[in-house]
Amino acid sequence: MEFQGKKKQTMLCFSFVTSLSILGYFLCAATKDMHYDSRPTIVEEVHVGVILHMESREGKIVDSCITTALSDFYQMHNNYTTRVILHTRDSKAKPLHALSAALNLLDDVQVQAIIGAQTSMEANLLAELGEEAKVPVMSLSQPSPSPSPSNKYPFFVEITQDETSQIMGISALIKKFEWRDVILIYDNTKYRRDIIPSLVISLQEKNVYISHKISFATSSRSEQIIEELQKLMQLNTKVFLVHISHLLVPCLFLNAKRLGMMGEGYAWIMTSSSMNFLHSMDLSVIESMQGVVGLKSCIPASRSLHNLTSRLRRKFYREEANVEVRELSADAIWAYDATWALAEAIERARIVNSTTNQPYTGLDLPNDINNTRPSGHGVLLLREILEGRFKGLSGKTRYLNGKRNSGAFEIVNVIGKGERTVGLLPCVEGNIKESHLLHNKRKLISTGDLETIIWPGGSTTVLKGSKTQLSEVKLRIGVPVKVGFKELVRVDHDLQGNRTYVTGFCIDVFKAAIGALPYKVHYEFIPFQDANGHSAGTYNDLVHQVYVKVHLVVGFW
Repeated sequence: MEFQGKKKQTMLCFSFVTSLSILGYFLCAATKDMHYDSRPTIVEEVHVGVILHMESREGKIVDSCITTALSDFYQMHNNYTTRVILHTRDSKAKPLHALSAALNLLDDVQVQAIIGAQTSMEANLLAELGEEAKVPVMSLSQPSPSPSPSNKYPFFVEITQDETSQIMGISALIKKFEWRDVILIYDNTKYRRDIIPSLVISLQEKNVYISHKISFATSSRSEQIIEELQKLMQLNTKVFLVHISHLLVPCLFLNAKRLGMMGEGYAWIMTSSSMNFLHSMDLSVIESMQGVVGLKSCIPASRSLHNLTSRLRRKFYREEANVEVRELSADAIWAYDATWALAEAIERARIVNSTTNQPYTGLDLPNDINNTRPSGHGVLLLREILEGRFKGLSGKTRYLNGKRNSGAFEIVNVIGKGERTVGLLPCVEGNIKESHLLHNKRKLISTGDLETIIWPGGSTTVLKGSKTQLSEVKLRIGVPVKVGFKELVRVDHDLQGNRTYVTGFCIDVFKAAIGALPYKVHYEFIPFQDANGHSAGTYNDLVHQVYVKVHLVVGFW
């Protein structure tokens, strides 16, 4: 009887435990089903190519910013139905390697977008390729500014700050210091050369004259740079405007310091193309640049930016101790934001594509692009990239017309082991080639806007020597040679006396303007003619002489 009672109790316990087990099984299954249903039923992988110089410090950091951006993006948007898969290729700092990598990504991987192109030559090649393939190329560099890349290459998206946007700021800065003439130093790449006409126009609007221009190849040896610097030392102008790649900066300034050109009596102004990378340069280079003033792209400080910098600093400390991440370059931050924008655009493009059979016509693109229906929906993805806007680490960001919106610039002074901000240059929109815009803009920098600047040699006094040095320079004035309209410009040759006489209404106006200046200006007229005394070319050929031979042109075409 006792045994039967225990048996009954045992059976009841077994039945109870079994019931709990079955109930737990169904609850667990239901929980799994609920968890499964909270995620997308289908995740579409979208392949994106990345082409960078992976052996360089900057290339490694930019690549890490891109991968980190994707990780951060999908951590915040884990319910999205698309996932970007990156395929990284090494350009080896050679344009043809970048082109070969892009072809491989397009043909074999079939990527739907490409991020990369760190040099202007790579940008030119990838812009052409992206246009043919109808695949958006988000570039860290810019192709040649003429003709406008946004018109010639609609699938080319510039994710960095447009360098031409700082030209007006440079001109205003030089004008603020009351300098009348400067020496321009630039590197001999097509992009740097093509930007010079815009720079000349902007400076001329401020009555600033480029007395001498000198260019260096990125492969220039130290001996070549020393030779050119020694020539510059013989000139009266001691104000230098430097627009070169950051790769040339060490050789230029280390040699300038050895020659005594970084002492009192000299002034150096640098553009953001090199100043943005000051933090990555050796301390010996920074020490040679003491007193330099330049523009640096303004990236607002934020907790998110500090967090990203800290994470990458720890990452490289663990994986590559030789790469020290003191701060992130503007390019790296722009690459982070562009990756975020691309991932968002890919998701939106999939949603639009799932609800319509054809791309909508929300943007004003050329007809041939609107009519194109490429595989991968490149047109639709491009539209979403161009229409997107968000607040990234670099501030409010959009890529209207294929260009990143212009931002402000910090005016910095190289002091000690880094730079000190001495002023802020606000964002300037508009085409610098339209002179009336220059006149309509408010004064960018007023007298009291800048903090005290410590110039080369430790002086706090602005160099004054270049205000009157124009009187010691002989201007070369180009004059057109035309068959008609002799009353406006007339060129006569005295063969016996071996002299050339230039007269006419335009010449009289020029002489009157020169005579009204508060100092004497020497000049000579140079007729634009060939050996036979005929015109040496077209109007465009004559204008081109302003950048290669003469200082200005007077006359009527």
